[in-house]
Amino acid sequence: MDRRDFLRGGGVLSAAAPDAGDPGFSETPSIEPYTGSWGRPEVYHLLRRTVVAPTVAEVEEALTVSRESLVDRLIADDLPIPGPSRFIGETMNTSALAWNNNDTGLTRSFYDDLRRWWLALMVNTPLSIRERMTLFWHNHFAVNGRVVTDPRFMYLQNQLFRREAVGNFRDLVRAVTLDKAMLIFLDGRHNKQQYRNENYARELQELFTIGVADNGGNPNYTQEDVVEAAKVLTGWDWVGLGIDGTVTNNLLTGHDPRDKEVYGEAITGRSEGGPELTRLLDVIFAKEETARYVIRKLYRFFVYTDTTLTPIRPIPEEIESGVIAPLAAQFRAAGWEIGPVLRTLLLSRHFYDTAVRGATIKSPVDHLVSTIRGTLVGTLRGEPADFALQYAQARATELEQDLFHPPGVQGWNFYRSWISSTTLPKRRFFTDTLLERAESRILDRLNMVFTGPIPRNGSWSINILAFAEEFDSFLEPEQLVADIAEHLLPLAAGENLLDRLLTEMTAGRPYEWEELDRSSKETGLKRMVRHLMRTNTYQLQ
Repeated sequence: MDRRDFLRGGGVLSAAAPDAGDPGFSETPSIEPYTGSWGRPEVYHLLRRTVVAPTVAEVEEALTVSRESLVDRLIADDLPIPGPSRFIGETMNTSALAWNNNDTGLTRSFYDDLRRWWLALMVNTPLSIRERMTLFWHNHFAVNGRVVTDPRFMYLQNQLFRREAVGNFRDLVRAVTLDKAMLIFLDGRHNKQQYRNENYARELQELFTIGVADNGGNPNYTQEDVVEAAKVLTGWDWVGLGIDGTVTNNLLTGHDPRDKEVYGEAITGRSEGGPELTRLLDVIFAKEETARYVIRKLYRFFVYTDTTLTPIRPIPEEIESGVIAPLAAQFRAAGWEIGPVLRTLLLSRHFYDTAVRGATIKSPVDHLVSTIRGTLVGTLRGEPADFALQYAQARATELEQDLFHPPGVQGWNFYRSWISSTTLPKRRFFTDTLLERAESRILDRLNMVFTGPIPRNGSWSINILAFAEEFDSFLEPEQLVADIAEHLLPLAAGENLLDRLLTEMTAGRPYEWEELDRSSKETGLKRMVRHLMRTNTYQLQ
């Protein structure tokens, strides 16, 4: 069953629904360069998968350049790393003791501010894949902030993912291994020679690098490999107070200096763990399956999946041989650089196959960010941004995607579990609200120690008139409806839907549209976009 047809028919996908299977590719999957047409459908598809939803201005800009130039811009690693918000920046310079006073309200304020800051980056960052990749790594190396004693570590980890978004995967794995949030979450700092903890050693292999099994179901590692890797990883801890502590590894911090063996490869014991970690990564990254595992996850995130994002099931053989294997070979040859393989994937013939367009389901964050970003004119700043994004993060949490609090080390599924008979009506209600008046309450902390929470109430709504006026067809109702449908829907709208949208916008009198006053136009536009956003197709991307 094709999930797009299922949703078009008004059905609701659920976690218990049968798998969609092969969507009916129009040709054999291949990473050969795409040489077909380059117009609005292709531009929209590329940008929906890499920035979630382009603005009208971004689409027009993208249409003036070649697909190679646009892809190069998307994966270019040349944007400055954004600094923190005021509150987060202030907390980075305070004592770690403040986080040990059981002030849950303080921690909640931190995470609310952190989520608003990240959602603002998703909405406002110019054409770039960076925030999409930051979300990918946040899910790949899933850490739940509720377990992390100091929430500032989650901010630092998020910035790590942003810096290395399209950088070197091996370097990222090493950095994550020594990251304080990860050392806490998977008990790395409690892994000592005297009382070994295998949690991180297991997930390093099972979820972060090589995976449980290859595409044929053959195990990639054994329990003994987990035990030996845990010995290699003993002793990582930090010296100093909280945010200022320096991560180190030696005999005094609990490192096991004895020799080890992983995948049949010897790892010479040392008094310090740094060289042993390097050797362990050498052993893991020497395996072809490590490259294939990561490429499968990238494929399922950016192109198409018939199962949950965490690849616990085999990928179809035609994709494995035509896309995964050659991309994995390129990945290894490029020294584990992410950018080159993303470029190949996003320029490939298979990426633009019509069968994969509009064939993924928006996550709650995708759904809310795309609604705000896709209708945005200019940038979202100041109090309007605060209230819009506070609403968005609260609703995403209600739909079971709470940023910085993934449900487990496996991350979110990014698949059919997003849509159910419970969540679909909520999605529709949330977009209705964004069109009318989304109210939010924010508890500010002007000073994390001496100032209590200061409530701030406000609201935000889509400026539907400004959005519609971005289209040259603003005074031509039939064309305007078609242009807005093309902009907001990942699949071409049929005649029946376009007729209904036109009726909603003009109350059945399209000949009067040009003469209507602005207030009447605004009312009609809201009716039309409300109906469009309530369609099942709007849940796809």
